[in-house]
This record gives sequence, C-alpha cells and structure tokens, in this order.
Amino acid sequence: MSDRDRSEPAVWGVDRASLAAMRLSRVRQAYEAEDLWTAVLEAEEILDDKPDDVEALELLGDAELDLGHGREAELIFARLRGSDERNPTYLSGLAIARFLSVDFEGALAAATAALAISPDDAEAHAYAGLSLERLGRYEEAAGHVSEAARIDPEGFPSPLAVEDVSWNGLLQRALDGLPEAFQPFYRRVPVVWHHYPDPAVLRAADPPLSPFSLALYEGTPPPEGEPRVDPRSVRAYRGNLLRFARDMARLEEDFSLALAFEAASWLGIELPLRLEAGR
Repeated sequence: MSDRDRSEPAVWGVDRASLAAMRLSRVRQAYEAEDLWTAVLEAEEILDDKPDDVEALELLGDAELDLGHGREAELIFARLRGSDERNPTYLSGLAIARFLSVDFEGALAAATAALAISPDDAEAHAYAGLSLERLGRYEEAAGHVSEAARIDPEGFPSPLAVEDVSWNGLLQRALDGLPEAFQPFYRRVPVVWHHYPDPAVLRAADPPLSPFSLALYEGTPPPEGEPRVDPRSVRAYRGNLLRFARDMARLEEDFSLALAFEAASWLGIELPLRLEAGR
C-alpha cells in the first residue's frame, strides 16, 4: 500500500436513491406513529427537492386529512389525481378533503367518480353518504351508508338509530355530569338541538369548522378585557353524535365532552385532558 493510501481515510457516501428511500421511511414511521406534524414537515422537505414524488404526496395528503386540513389535502389529492385520473384512492381522498372543506357537492362528485371505478370502495360509499345527508338527500344517503358498513363494518359502523335515544334525558345527564366550573354557564345558556351544522356557519370561519362538529356555540366571544357576555345558545348536532357513537355510553361521553369544550372555549378556560365531574 502506498503512503497516499495509508494517509487518506476512506470516504463513504449514500446514493441519492438510498437517501430518498430513507427520507420516505421517516415520513412513513412518523405517520404510522400518529406524529402527523412531523410527517407533514418531512414530506414537505422531500417535495421541496422532488415536487412530483408520488409517495411523499400520498403520505402528505393522508396526514393533512388526519389533521382535518381539508383545503391543504384537497390541493394535494387534486395533484395526485392529475397524475392518475383512474386511481380511486386519490378520488376518495379528494372526496374527504372536499367534505372537510364544506364542499358537499364537490365531495359527492369525487366519491361518485371513485365508485364508478371501484364499486366496493367503502370510504367512497361513506363520504358519498355523508355528503348526500348534508345535501338533504336522505334516502340516497342511507344506501351508501349501509354499503360502507357492509364492506367495512369496523371502519364505518352503522350509526345508532335516532329513535333509540331520549334526547332530553341525554341532555340532562350530560349537564348534570359537567364539572362545577361549567354549571353556571349552562344555567344561563340554552342547548338547542339540530341535526347537522349549518354549512354557512361552518364556512364563516377560516378555515371552515369541521362538518363533524358535535356542538358549536352561537355567537362571538368578546375580546379579552371586555365585559363577559353569553352566547345565544349552544347548538348540539344529533346526526354527528349518532354517527360516531357505537353505543349509548359512548354517546353520553362524547356529548358531555362536546358541551364542556364549547363552554371552556367561550369562557377562555383551558380544558383538561381528562374531565372529572365535580372538579
């Protein structure tokens, strides 16, 4: 071996393909661990270097959906659809993104296009049904909701039947079980039942409020330092409560948390992760 060979250390390098694979692996790991913000940031870094990386776009779109970012996800799935118009997964993603953005007609169109390609796509059936419900086309919606539950009963279980719930009793139990800090609020503020949130109310916020909201206060909280007033009401949404609750115990828990969240949000109280009645 020459003096040159002995004096110079070996230099190791990673080829671009291996480096790209490692970066994608980090995004997948973050997404699977439900570290969604890390998945978004890592995916965006990949796309800064390689804007058309399909897997990075897919992971970014899924993470944005899980974060409830409809507008961001819609842009991503629209790009993916442009690369493969016959991919039902991209169309389903687009349907979900549009639904979260309170574009129910657009969501229905994307879900319908996905089902034309893949008739057994449970996700597309589910969001076609959800969109049709919001559009007031309940009979059509029921068929899609039932089909989604048949194909994937774990992911899209049938909602509780509205006739099985005593709504006044549910409301009273939820109010009785709220922490003491929220009791005066609900002695002054009525809870009013609605089936689904008004799309105009959802769109009035930027970004839009979630169509899956379980309850929303009616009004605008006063700026900090000004006299405290009450909202006109807290609107509770039966359709969404039924959609997520698989049994009555879960229904009561979800409703209590929703009422607590709306009161805390209006009053400027930090809501603890675990609520205990009477505390």
